[in-house]
Amino acid sequence: MFVNARFLDQHLLTKSFEKGRWYVHSKYKNSFNIQSEGKQELVVVTTTNYPFMPNGIYVETVDFSKFLSTIDIGEAIDWEQDCLHFSKNHLLLTHGQSYSSVIERAGNMLNENKTRLFAYSNTLLKTTGNQQTVAQFLENITPFSEALQKLCFKDQSQESEGIDFLLGRGLGLTPSGDDMIVGHLAARLLLDEEHPELNQLLLTELLAENSVTTDISKHYLLCALSKRFSEPVIHLLDVLTNSSSQEQIEKAVESIIAVGHTSGVDLLAGFLTTVKFLDRK
Repeated sequence: MFVNARFLDQHLLTKSFEKGRWYVHSKYKNSFNIQSEGKQELVVVTTTNYPFMPNGIYVETVDFSKFLSTIDIGEAIDWEQDCLHFSKNHLLLTHGQSYSSVIERAGNMLNENKTRLFAYSNTLLKTTGNQQTVAQFLENITPFSEALQKLCFKDQSQESEGIDFLLGRGLGLTPSGDDMIVGHLAARLLLDEEHPELNQLLLTELLAENSVTTDISKHYLLCALSKRFSEPVIHLLDVLTNSSSQEQIEKAVESIIAVGHTSGVDLLAGFLTTVKFLDRK
């Protein structure tokens, strides 16, 4: 069976991206993940119904359902240039339209957009992984919010404590603490407050032999350290740095919180906590 990719992250087409032997890492109802032999790269294959993600390959729904039914976890894949050879299938990248998952910072957040963002986020009823609404998370002092604030200090011991608490903490494929860290890193890019020392601390933890988080979560954290994020996150930053209406900001927030069960809300909570803390320093 030959399947054509409809869209793919342009990062997968770069010469530096690892090809060769890959394996099916995990499979779900609407997606599956493949992992490089060295276990340092992960790619998500899903349908065009979902937003663009870092290292994503997207196929039409009608093709995906047939494709998914014929692959097995642990199955070997040979990635040769523009084609992934499975045991029973071939995924062709040649005709796929590429997209960028890199955040290109183009301006500062407008004050009126910040006001609209926080006002709307405070009305959201969907809760974070620690069972709080966004408003409650921003208002109350919890171990999660304290850990996020520690990431905002330029003090290595405080940052280490924040990472130690958040990394891998929570349930699911991407634990709540990890999603909050992704939101934190996105907020730092928005505010032009990148902190190389913090990034290095996090990178060291992620590359440790016995990393405390999941492979999938590790993938998205490593992407965030490389300024690569999902389409909803990129869109939110774009909306906040340009003249935008209340409706545009609300739609951007809704796209964020629609991701996963609590992943999007957790990411938003980490993002807003960081913006609130760093922007008042």
